[in-house]
Amino acid sequence: MRCENCGNESSEESKFCIKCGKEFKAPGQPAQCPHCGAEVAPGTLFCPICGKSIAAPEGELGRGAKYEPLPPISDPQSATYTSNIALDIVFSLITCGIYYFFWQARQFRAVNHLLEQERYNFWLWFILSLVTCGLYNIYYEYYLANGLVEAQEKHGRQKSKDLPVLSLVLTIIGLSIVTDAIQQNEINKFFEK
Repeated sequence: MRCENCGNESSEESKFCIKCGKEFKAPGQPAQCPHCGAEVAPGTLFCPICGKSIAAPEGELGRGAKYEPLPPISDPQSATYTSNIALDIVFSLITCGIYYFFWQARQFRAVNHLLEQERYNFWLWFILSLVTCGLYNIYYEYYLANGLVEAQEKHGRQKSKDLPVLSLVLTIIGLSIVTDAIQQNEINKFFEK
């Protein structure tokens, strides 16, 4: 028996698909489009209402074969995680780097929120960066970028696989502020409306 939701073959006596868990309908019973909920005739491959595939296997993200971004993350505090990158850079330069610490703390909070765990600690970063004369910051920029990629995967967004390496290289050559601008841009994408 072929599942109309994911296209997987199951044994004839199965009541549910072994791949996606969808209940099999009895022959002749109208089926339902998994995307828009419209009733469709059994064996239909594409929904006549929304035009999406009914029988094609779901993609890796579980949202169909084609990448579809999730809606923005709705959080009443989202304004505390997003920022105007140009202003962050200008304020960091005007304040001789003092504002940069505030910017870093906000980025750590944002990625912790996206990952739903307390992985990044501002004070740990601050103290170890001071003790190691900035060497720990190189590692932490790479570590934060890995967290962003993990958050993208977790929330079904397109992954920026090169972000950790790019962050590492830019920080090594002394462009940490550029690294943070790129990372802030990725954070802002989560909360765009």
